[in-house]
Amino acid sequence: MINLHSFLKDGPYIRKLKVSEMLFAEYTCLREETRFGVWSDNNYFAFVTSGKKMWRTIHNDYDANKGDILFIKKGANLVHQFFDDEFCAIFLFIPDEFIQAFLKKYSTFLEAHQPDLSSQDAVLRLHTNELLTNYCQSIQTYLSLDQAPNEDLLKLKFEELLLSLFSDKQNQDLKSYFVSLCQDELYHLTRVMEENYAYNLKLEDYAKLCHMSLSKFKQIFKAHYKDTPAAWLKARKLELAHQKLLHGEMPINQLSLECGFEDPSHFIRVFKQKYEVPPLQYRQSLLDQAS
Repeated sequence: MINLHSFLKDGPYIRKLKVSEMLFAEYTCLREETRFGVWSDNNYFAFVTSGKKMWRTIHNDYDANKGDILFIKKGANLVHQFFDDEFCAIFLFIPDEFIQAFLKKYSTFLEAHQPDLSSQDAVLRLHTNELLTNYCQSIQTYLSLDQAPNEDLLKLKFEELLLSLFSDKQNQDLKSYFVSLCQDELYHLTRVMEENYAYNLKLEDYAKLCHMSLSKFKQIFKAHYKDTPAAWLKARKLELAHQKLLHGEMPINQLSLECGFEDPSHFIRVFKQKYEVPPLQYRQSLLDQAS
């Protein structure tokens, strides 16, 4: 999978501004239809300025058109680039530490809100308004300058964005997520795993998303789930693949991608180990039983 944050941060032909661990970047895609996996070790906002792109989570698809704003939690997604128009967006990457420092500075937000992520997905569609649209335009202006603006000014602009979002009652899901970033390590680990098990990430990537060393990640995971990360991930991916086989006609190539297997042959091999027959034969047997 592509690490979107690293790709934009290190890409030589991308207009961007780096401020400490934050990143403002303008990204343009060519007019071609593609589907691929991306992940980011930082949360990020996507302000869509032209074209269309779709972010797919384990549970839902999120189309983003011109003028839309999405917030994508750190972790992985499948992304679908459409053929119709050139896609362009302003990405704002924001590390957990900045959000935590913001909440410490404005502690009334933290004290007055209890996080509830029970119905949340890994992508949040934000309520747009004139203030947020103007914010996006101001960032575009900064990115076009020959000389980078003052770093303190950009940090204040980020705080301005967060204050605007926190005051909008229609963006309470985002507020809940931000407050949840102040919870304990186990809380973060379980959320990261439940939202990202269906992607082809390495254990080191999961550990990084949880802000843990690999050894500590494995230790806390085993204590909580009573299983190794590798075994748990394999079981959850097969469970998801089984559900997709039962309730659809998705081609095996696509199904293996959407369930996080390395490639179709790997998926067929592990599926057969568990269910004793290849996935297509398993699906056909279900159809025969139903007819």
